[in-house]
Amino acid sequence: MDTYTRTLAPRFAQLLAQRESELRAVLRPTGEVAVQGPGAQEREVLDFKDMAVEETQSVVDEAKAEHALEELELVLAARRRLADQSYGECLDCGEPIDLRRLMAMPATAFCTACQGVHEHGRAIEARRFANHTGKGRP
Repeated sequence: MDTYTRTLAPRFAQLLAQRESELRAVLRPTGEVAVQGPGAQEREVLDFKDMAVEETQSVVDEAKAEHALEELELVLAARRRLADQSYGECLDCGEPIDLRRLMAMPATAFCTACQGVHEHGRAIEARRFANHTGKGRP
């Protein structure tokens, strides 16, 4: 297994900085103002399809922003680990994270085995919540 070495720090610093910039762009308000085109006054009432499209887009945009914020937190934490020279070590077990995993997901904090444990735990919690709220029952 190839592992991270400090000689790779500049490369990963660049990858993480680039991803941070991309995520901040997603989170930055666009500042666009809706401009009404010709005939807009004639069509003051939107039809249900238009309203549904707008609502759907709003939900998608909100989910995208939430995901970007979560990923940004991971990227910032990874940049802190780079600075304190703990980058590339699993936060749970302390073992080196496979270099291929870091190349695919530079902000990852866990080795594959520990990530699996975290995901399994989240799946169990999601099932408990669904069963508790009645959403998991047929």
